[in-house]
Amino acid sequence: MQIRSAKLINFRNYKQLELDFSDRVNIFIGDNGQGKTNLLEAIYLLTSGQSFRDITDINTLKSNSDLDSKSLLLCNLTKETKEFMIKIILSEKKHIKVNDKLVQTKFLNAHFPTIVFSPDSLEIIKSGSEKRRLLIDQALTLKSENNATLLMDYKRALKTRNRILKDLKEEKQPLQVTMKLLDALHESFIPLAVDVSMSRIQYLKELEKDFNNAIQYILRDKNVDISVDYVISKENHKNSAKNQVTEAIQKRMKELLSAELSTGMTLVGPQRHDINFKFNQNDSRFYCSQGQQRAIILSFKVAQIMNYKKSFGFYPLLLLDDVLSELDMTKQSALISFLHEIKTQVFLTTTDVNLPHLFSMDPLKVFKIKEGQIV
Repeated sequence: MQIRSAKLINFRNYKQLELDFSDRVNIFIGDNGQGKTNLLEAIYLLTSGQSFRDITDINTLKSNSDLDSKSLLLCNLTKETKEFMIKIILSEKKHIKVNDKLVQTKFLNAHFPTIVFSPDSLEIIKSGSEKRRLLIDQALTLKSENNATLLMDYKRALKTRNRILKDLKEEKQPLQVTMKLLDALHESFIPLAVDVSMSRIQYLKELEKDFNNAIQYILRDKNVDISVDYVISKENHKNSAKNQVTEAIQKRMKELLSAELSTGMTLVGPQRHDINFKFNQNDSRFYCSQGQQRAIILSFKVAQIMNYKKSFGFYPLLLLDDVLSELDMTKQSALISFLHEIKTQVFLTTTDVNLPHLFSMDPLKVFKIKEGQIV
């Protein structure tokens, strides 16, 4: 799968830009603040329907000089001999078209897989549990449109449950009505919560071998061992069966019901679970250096790429936003060697003008970015 060309109009600091890409390595070079990450964001938006930044307002994606106008992103993409034109229009809402047919975000995710490496992603172990859950959920949606639907269905059920609890707290309905509504909702809420949890657990199991191979490759150490705990209520359920996960969630719901009724918020479910990475049997949050923590997440992403190739027969696109500068020479060398081996299209940003020489084996294009222009 390759993006052959792209066009941006009124996006971030780009008033208008058209680019033709190499089918292997594309490097965007420039000082900080010139628009390199904005280009990667546009590519990710075109293939996933969303930004990899923490963004809720569509208007933040538009050019600051022309917020009232529509933003337009276009790309021509080839996948397994088929041609696709993807168009995204950002106005009051986001409109996505593939070959002139309106589609949903989950369609892009499932059909045009793209994986991002960024400085923020390398800090996931130090971040809160929400970022680790997001790491797993993004991997799930990349593998299946059904996974995306499952996650969306659970979010809707969770939103409904939170509204019921909030209405009680704000005295908009009596306790008796609240309990009846919760009992009725739990017929769908609990199975969805269990299915999300089991999907995450199954994926982590699938990734285990490639994850260990990747960390050993990146650290150049065959003695390193990586494992992952899926934590529900402070207990590891990585090896639990579906009925055990169901029991754990139901038990926790009974324990926290009073707290939920008083706070007006759901305190049980996959949105509260955690993923703990173990490095040689130790919790990486407390026993690993920053370099080791980054190597773990880098290895997770590499394992995700290899898992996708085994499942579908081709590699996802890779976006690397100034990641190499965050790595020491050993990890940097390992990552570049890996990029040479997998033979997929890569988009990479850097401030280092010497970096393209490290990719001399591959056909590549180098774009110099300055103030939203190719110079």
